[in-house]
Amino acid sequence: MLLAAPDAIFTAQTMSNNSFFEELTKRKVLRAAAIYFAVAWAAVEVVVTIVDQLFLPQWVSTLAVILFVMGFPIAMFLSWTFDLTASGLQRATVDSRRGKASLVGATILLFVGTAGLFFLIRPDLQTQEQPTRVSAIPANSIAVMPFDNAGQDASDSYLSEGLSDNLRDQFGQLPDMRVAARSSSIIAREQGLDAVTIAGQLGVANLVEGSVRRQGNRMRVSVQLIEGTTGLSLLSRTFERGPRELLLVQNEIAAEIAALVMPDVALAAAKPATRDASANELMLLAHHYEMQVRDREDVDVEILGKAIELYRQATEADPTSALAYSRLAGTLLYLGDIEQAEAPIFKAMSLDPDLSEVQHTLGLYYWARRRPEAMAAFARAVELNPNNPDALQYYAVSYWNRQDRAGNPEPFQLAVAVDPLTLSRHAALGDYYAKNGRVEETDEVIERIQELFINDQSNRRVEAYRVIDALLAQIGRVDEAIAWTIRARDLEPGNVDHIHRLADHFAVIGDFDTALELEPEAGLGILFRMRRYPDLIDVAEFLMIDQPHDIVVRYILAFGHTAVGNYEDALRILATTGQPNVVLENTVRSAADVEGFHTFMNASYANGDLETAIRLANGNFDPDMNTARDWWYNFHSSCSLAIAGREDEAIDYLGTLENSPQVPWEPYLRDSVCMNLLEGRPEYQQIIEHVESRKQELRQKLPATLEQFGVSL
Repeated sequence: MLLAAPDAIFTAQTMSNNSFFEELTKRKVLRAAAIYFAVAWAAVEVVVTIVDQLFLPQWVSTLAVILFVMGFPIAMFLSWTFDLTASGLQRATVDSRRGKASLVGATILLFVGTAGLFFLIRPDLQTQEQPTRVSAIPANSIAVMPFDNAGQDASDSYLSEGLSDNLRDQFGQLPDMRVAARSSSIIAREQGLDAVTIAGQLGVANLVEGSVRRQGNRMRVSVQLIEGTTGLSLLSRTFERGPRELLLVQNEIAAEIAALVMPDVALAAAKPATRDASANELMLLAHHYEMQVRDREDVDVEILGKAIELYRQATEADPTSALAYSRLAGTLLYLGDIEQAEAPIFKAMSLDPDLSEVQHTLGLYYWARRRPEAMAAFARAVELNPNNPDALQYYAVSYWNRQDRAGNPEPFQLAVAVDPLTLSRHAALGDYYAKNGRVEETDEVIERIQELFINDQSNRRVEAYRVIDALLAQIGRVDEAIAWTIRARDLEPGNVDHIHRLADHFAVIGDFDTALELEPEAGLGILFRMRRYPDLIDVAEFLMIDQPHDIVVRYILAFGHTAVGNYEDALRILATTGQPNVVLENTVRSAADVEGFHTFMNASYANGDLETAIRLANGNFDPDMNTARDWWYNFHSSCSLAIAGREDEAIDYLGTLENSPQVPWEPYLRDSVCMNLLEGRPEYQQIIEHVESRKQELRQKLPATLEQFGVSL
């Protein structure tokens, strides 16, 4: 009896289950479920299409899905309860105890299934909510997405692109308005993400989307303001105007959106590029051509020439537009025509010096002229529009290059915040951290770059690999830098830049045999690291003729002459670079300028001009700028102190190189005149041994690192 009871229970359960599914089939519930799902799916697709095309609020699509899910148990219950017969709908009767049990079981199953559907879509909802939980997004933040060209003529794309760019510029002028940068907005749109995800990636609370359609003498502009956290539409407008009324539409759109996002700020503070319809269309087309060139690595002079001519015509159509003159000057500077850029940029300044774009272009002009006023212009541009990522980055670099090695990371960080999907912003921030020996912060930047820019669909993977490679090399992890460079080479096997980079890395760690196998005709970098100065001089002198504007080549050539004792030749070459006034007048634009200054100081000392050398050494040393983990600055501080005759202090600074994660450049340590003054000190020899030990350690680690990364040379 004890054995028979379980069998009886199993048999009863089987009969019950069989009768239940028989009942489902008999009442055509399964067929009704299949029909319901098919109809619901088709209906949702239609609703989504209509919402996208007509710029309806996103909540319409969401509501449709919710209604169909909620309707499922009702439809199934009706299918179970009623039968469709020739006489119409008739209520089904359930007489048996087994039938009633089946009815109860079916009801439970339907509600459990419906709950399952909600749990199925719940992860997507959580994903959409995630960006709002990660960080607090300011309510007065906005991203203007590239407007669609909804017309049949592809050449009209400059109208849609220009409208979104102009709106972005106007919003950027509003005090306390946070506006996502153009490049990140374009990248987000190209990724095909939904509104909520885009808002989360760009760190904004609102999105502006729209389209422009031109047909004959009519223009249709559709625009909507979307709430970033929910995807709901806060504003949806359509304008039907004449083709010359785009500027009026732009101002009306800007006013309505600004009133919703920042109701306490008057839009009058934000000025359009021009108030003349003809000038506006000329500037839109010019900007379209300019961006075609700036968005590519190579410079198309012909297309840039079209932009310059159109900007000139815009200044003639509206002589009062400061932005027309500023953009003309900016395009001329991008072309490299500094002389021609002078008149339009100062004309723009005379018309309206309180525009961020005008001040930024002025900063670029001074930067190209190596004028110290560049930093003040960039600072003013940032003050006028903190959403200008280019101004932020140039301000940070100019601040840093004035030998303030502590620098100020905030502008770099703000540039990343307003332009988070542009790789160069992350690269600049990482470069700042790496050159200051801040390893943890550099690692955080590298992790962020991997999250954003490295995936199978990204066309920026190789570029991201190169940025990571450069940052790792700067913080001394040259073995990992080699692995990332190999990854880049494997994706672009025909790109010789990757081979040059690999050869340089192997030269850094002292593996000159591998470096020369990769690059048999050794370039300046390898010759410098191998300390083959006669060969370096021959190559550099040829390059100086072939590339007369490359200042870095002149600095390397001067160092080579100093290392072999040709001090007068070194001073003659350095005089053509503007040294030592480049540093003395605070017109430094790169680390190479500081290196050139020190080469001038060393060559002067060795050539017998002790007074000049000591004066330069004392004027170039700042005891408050000791950053113990930055070998480069501390080395140059040690060099200045040695020239000034303060050897004990020089040794103290030199000793900090042991604390740096970076690999100091051995040619500087062995062949600089100032270091020769210290070579009799045991502390100096200890530093030389430390550098050799670091290079040997990296050579030993390399095979395991390459295996870990799954790459091979």
